[in-house]
Amino acid sequence: MTAVDVRTFDHLAARYDRISTLLGAELRAWLMFHLPARGDRALDLGCGTGVQTAMLADRYDEVLAVDLSAPMIEFARQHRPRSGLRYELRDLRDVAPDTDGRFDLVFSAYTLHHVDLDSALHRIRSLVRPGGQALLVDVVDDRQPVPRSWFRRQAWRMFAADLRYRRRPVRDAVELLRLQLDHDWLDHQTSDRLHPAADWDARCRAVLTGATITPLRRARALDWRCCPPQD
Repeated sequence: MTAVDVRTFDHLAARYDRISTLLGAELRAWLMFHLPARGDRALDLGCGTGVQTAMLADRYDEVLAVDLSAPMIEFARQHRPRSGLRYELRDLRDVAPDTDGRFDLVFSAYTLHHVDLDSALHRIRSLVRPGGQALLVDVVDDRQPVPRSWFRRQAWRMFAADLRYRRRPVRDAVELLRLQLDHDWLDHQTSDRLHPAADWDARCRAVLTGATITPLRRARALDWRCCPPQD
C-alpha cells in the first residue's frame, strides 16, 4: 500500500471541495468585489476543484486553471466545466509568458505557501499584462506548525457560532464540523508551513509594488494592478 502524503490534496478532493464551498463566503465576496464585469484572459494557479475558477469563467472569455493534483483536476472537470475554461494538470511554476502568454487576471487562492513565495511572485508578475491585475490569497500564521488542538477548538467555536447566530443551516453546520474534525483533514492542516503575516506582506510588496493587502481571517488577500505602458 502506498503511503499517503498528507501535504497533498490527492485523497481529499471531495472533502476539500465541500469545505471550500461551506467556508468560502468571505473569499467569494472579496473576489466578486475586485473582479471586473468582463475580461479577456484569466489564469487560476492552484485551482483545486474549481470552486473559484467557475467564478472567473463567468466573467472572462478564456480561463486557464492549473493544479498539481490529478484527483482535484478531474473533480473540477466533472463538476465545474465551463465554456472557454481549460483545466490542466500542471505545476503553477511551469506556466510562463513564452508558452502561455499573458493574462488580464492572475488569481491564486491558498496555494502560494506550497511553493517558494519569492520566485512565485516574480513569475506571477511576469504573467500579468500591462493594465492587468493579480488577485492573490494565502494562509498566514506565526506558528510553525499550527497545533492540531487549535484547529479542533476553532472547529467547535465555529460550530457554536453557526448555531447561535444562524449563519448557515444546521445541517451545513454539522457537516462542516465533521469535515473540519476529519483525521485526514487535520493531518493536512498541521503539515502546512506558513509565512508569518508581516513577512508575507513584506515579500509581496517587494515584488508587487503598490499592492493592497486585506486581512481575511487567517489569510491575506492581495490586489495588485500592473501599470499600463506610458504613451
